[in-house]
Amino acid sequence: MRLRLRHLHLPSIHPHYIPYSLASRVQEHLRRQHLDFKDAQSHTNTFSTNLPAPSPPPPPTLISFIPSPIYTLGRRQTSPLTPSETARLTAPLRVEIPSSSSSSSSPPHDDTAVSVTLPVRLTRSPRGGLTTYHGPGQVVLWPVLDLKSRQHKQLTVRCWARALEDTTIATVGRVFGVKGFTTGDPGVWVSSPQSQKKNGADDAVAKIAALGVHLRRHVTALGTAINVAMPGGSREVTDERVNPWARIVACGLEGRGVTSVAGQLGGVAEVDALLRRAGFEAGESGGRERGVAGVWAEELASRVEIAGGVEVVGAEETLQLMERLVRESDSACEDWDETAREEERTYLAQMRGLIGSG
Repeated sequence: MRLRLRHLHLPSIHPHYIPYSLASRVQEHLRRQHLDFKDAQSHTNTFSTNLPAPSPPPPPTLISFIPSPIYTLGRRQTSPLTPSETARLTAPLRVEIPSSSSSSSSPPHDDTAVSVTLPVRLTRSPRGGLTTYHGPGQVVLWPVLDLKSRQHKQLTVRCWARALEDTTIATVGRVFGVKGFTTGDPGVWVSSPQSQKKNGADDAVAKIAALGVHLRRHVTALGTAINVAMPGGSREVTDERVNPWARIVACGLEGRGVTSVAGQLGGVAEVDALLRRAGFEAGESGGRERGVAGVWAEELASRVEIAGGVEVVGAEETLQLMERLVRESDSACEDWDETAREEERTYLAQMRGLIGSG
């Protein structure tokens, strides 16, 4: 059987979004499988040729998800935050998920949007850079694979970062006709003709996708995050209660804006229509982000030369994996944030009730 890229989309159904900590737990579980395989392979090659044949290597896997609101601090964020800075970042956020009948010209609190106030988390991330935001309206894409595996194309670290950018550029271009490009700064950018120069800084470009890379013995973690229909992406919306970007200088890049696919197309109706035309699910409750993730998975499999394409893992199997990982953590009495632990349990209970009993 030809190798396929397994795609696990961790479910979120508005207003129940997956905690970032639980997505990180799934990522670490998958990465540990690759690292354990490398350890076993090294042991077999070093000590004996009479040992049983090792198990096949773990398949490359893409995790995609829509996170609950969170700010992540990169490794360059070395100065501790003051209590007032922490309070500002973690203040509750009003999240509006626009329906297909709304457009970018709708007022900030459009009646066609589904609005809810959500708590905001703050955490550290092993990626480089400073502070960025993740939340509803965005799809986070974390491929977990061994860059040196013979199962697929082998890549250097630099080529891997470029592959993430190229995959994102191809995704927004293939389905939406949005022309993305790279600059001297990380991530994927688009032209923002409505922007103007301010204080001598060229802000005629806006970031549509963030990039973060972390490797452990050539096994990947983190990846990219595409702003699909993220509310409050425009700097014209200065109210920090609804615009998470107004609370920070995204990634420390002064004078650079943030945009989304919906912002570039004129509204989410255009996003949904183009996704359906391409044969991917769209619409409410995370469908449009899941659709973008499906396109991104296909583009990544092609670039990494995974001959079998993409295998979509079912929601029940994905949910069972998350439930098992949380049970194992509870049994091991791991010492970690009790608030995050309770958020994970609550989310899993909500998803189990919405998806089914299995």
